[in-house]
Amino acid sequence: MSTSPKTYREPLRSAFERLRHNKNELLLLDGGIGEELFRQGVPDDRKLWSATAVVHPKYHSTLCKVHTSFLEAGSDAITTNSYGIVPGVGFSRAEMAVHGDTAGRLARKTVNDSQKTTSIVLGSLGPLIESYRPDKILPHNEGTETYRIMIEALSPSVDCFLAETMSSFEESAQAVQAVSECSRLPILVSYTLESKGDLRSGEPVVQGIRKLLDFSKKQNVDLLGVLFNCAEPEAITIALNHILSDAVLNELLSEQGVILGAYANRLTPVPDNWTMADSEEAQPMRNDLGPERYHEFVSKWRGLGVQIVGGCCGITPEHIAYMRSHLF
Repeated sequence: MSTSPKTYREPLRSAFERLRHNKNELLLLDGGIGEELFRQGVPDDRKLWSATAVVHPKYHSTLCKVHTSFLEAGSDAITTNSYGIVPGVGFSRAEMAVHGDTAGRLARKTVNDSQKTTSIVLGSLGPLIESYRPDKILPHNEGTETYRIMIEALSPSVDCFLAETMSSFEESAQAVQAVSECSRLPILVSYTLESKGDLRSGEPVVQGIRKLLDFSKKQNVDLLGVLFNCAEPEAITIALNHILSDAVLNELLSEQGVILGAYANRLTPVPDNWTMADSEEAQPMRNDLGPERYHEFVSKWRGLGVQIVGGCCGITPEHIAYMRSHLF
């Protein structure tokens, strides 16, 4: 376990100082990179999915264009396109290292070229086998070792790691432990939810977060925030209400300086047994979550203690621009 000093890179340090000292402050993330890549002409390969834009150099400029579109819409942070660079897609560890490094460098280059000196780069750590499937996660040691590959590849380029679409505490624990073993950078952990607001594993959301706070502290990892993503916005609202009603958990979050966040998707409900490998077509989008309607959910989350907002699959730069103009 790492006992070396924690590392904050600017502007991450300033951003979280503001969030912790002023509950009215917000950090605006980007939206769904994969769907935006497809909108920009990258083919929707059902196996590689968003990783297509990293694996094939001819799409690197399009990926940078997508990152730029979110920065220009008002995002304070962009996320590396490393979510799908995982063994579940068929990547070897050596390939993960190479492509993870590329994803990180492209995100950092976009920020540098934008000259937006306050922009943050988040290093995406996605589920290693399948999204939404707690029954398919790797054994603990194997999962932790695999996350280390991506963490080491991204570390030179990112300000913070983002373990996202975690379906259980165990899945998130693997990413957190991997960070503790090979990096001094902080981490955000984001869970996906089932429709009633519990983790996809069935664990009550309050129980899962308590375990995460305890585990992160024992691992000496700087957990900056707990978020919810790639779930229906209605489910996220339910989960946030569960958290708000638990005084003990709220005290723990405050004591440890952990910020709440949320970035929902625009997908129709994903079945419990869904797998990317078996999906012949993209999951259909809802037609009732345009920028204005999505903003209504985000505004509600603000009243439930959320200070980090953004979007997941299907949330566009237009959604982000609407949030920027109405929340700030």
